Amino acid sequence: MVTDGLSDKPWLLVPGTLCTGAVFDGFLNALGVADGERTYVTLDRPSVDDYRADFEGLADDTIICGFSLGAIVAAHFADSITADRLIFFGLNPYADDPAKAPSRHALAQDVAAQGGAAALRTRLPDVFGPDPDATRTAICQMADESAPLISAQTQLALSRSGALPALKRAAIPVLTATGTQDQAALPDQGRAAAQSAPNGQFCELVGLGHFALMENPDVCATVVRNWHEARHEHI
Repeated sequence: MVTDGLSDKPWLLVPGTLCTGAVFDGFLNALGVADGERTYVTLDRPSVDDYRADFEGLADDTIICGFSLGAIVAAHFADSITADRLIFFGLNPYADDPAKAPSRHALAQDVAAQGGAAALRTRLPDVFGPDPDATRTAICQMADESAPLISAQTQLALSRSGALPALKRAAIPVLTATGTQDQAALPDQGRAAAQSAPNGQFCELVGLGHFALMENPDVCATVVRNWHEARHEHI
């Protein structure tokens, strides 16, 4: 099995709304990526352009991986990144639907008043995988830890433009992976993102939801490993 090119490269990781870097832990552990190779971008600024510096000056062999809102941010820089590849989980490459604004503001208000876990608990999407209860507990723990970021993350989500133009100009390989049960970022959205990239590929994560990375990190790691091996065979 080919592992070089995954575990031996630096990873830049961009988590989503009310998430910490823990959203990637099981997935990266399954790939054998050492803690020292993991660098995280904190979503603590209200505009996509505020993150430009995070994606500049990267080593050519950096693997960039984003989840949900973090994937959206990274996708906006797909045409200007010097890196090895881009990997997106739960990516919606379109501009935010204005109809979501009231619910986003309501979530931010509840997080500020109640804390992340309490505000998120009644809003969690369906969770799948072998141990949904443990996954829900971990998601709520992340929400509590990242609650102070919700104001910036809300503005970031509301103000973002679509990322398809940047993906269309991407020179590096792009993989998007979406759970077939994901209702927050639909599979067709991930497919559209991959199809827009010149060297893009889409993979469905069968039976998993929006938090596929935590629901079944081994499956997510296998998808990325298979993609890497298929590319390696053609080099």
